[in-house]
Amino acid sequence: MATFAPVHSASSSTHRLTGCIGILGALLLFAGDMLLLGHFGSATDFRAGMLETIRSAPPARLLAGGLLGPVAGALLVAGFWQVCQRVQEPKGRAARAMLGLFVLFAVGMAAIHSVWAVFELVIQSCGSADSTATAACQALAASVQGYMRLSLLALAVPGAIASVILAVLVLRGRTHLPRWTVLANPLLLVAVLLPAFAAAPAPIGAVLLGGSASILLLVFFAVAQGSIWGRVQ
Repeated sequence: MATFAPVHSASSSTHRLTGCIGILGALLLFAGDMLLLGHFGSATDFRAGMLETIRSAPPARLLAGGLLGPVAGALLVAGFWQVCQRVQEPKGRAARAMLGLFVLFAVGMAAIHSVWAVFELVIQSCGSADSTATAACQALAASVQGYMRLSLLALAVPGAIASVILAVLVLRGRTHLPRWTVLANPLLLVAVLLPAFAAAPAPIGAVLLGGSASILLLVFFAVAQGSIWGRVQ
């Protein structure tokens, strides 16, 4: 049975700092989500509330939400790096592959936030366009939306693979993380919490669903950081 001795490292302060930076990244990502589509309501009525929010939001709010994405993405990279350093062989193939996949996921999240702001600005433009331009504007909005859906599906692949690698390493005792932290694995959180968010009632349901990705990342980083905080020396 593996034992979890304190993690001795000359760079322990760096590990603590990068773990906190990852948490900050998740919080900034959530703030971006709320600026882009945040509103109160039930999760089942999320789409209608989101469209109403987009049409009534000042363009500056949407731009701020989109610009927070790249900043949050950079901070998420630091958090993922800290988690990958918890592997007993951080320079091994598994840890390197996991870090690369998580970095790809973080960069993708940042990019989607930026594109989402463009999508919402297009929707606003469609509402103010004259009749001759409405059809072209709606076609553009549909194209951008299709691109984002495809990007989200592609983004899920590296995130899921990295999560599986992490889960296997944790369960085999190949990390300095306790085995119970597998309960906060991103893939498991998606499977358990996302359906719960999708069924959440008003007024918090729309907030949970709209910020679901950032909330799941926040839980993941917070559990990883909290589980090793007292053992890093």
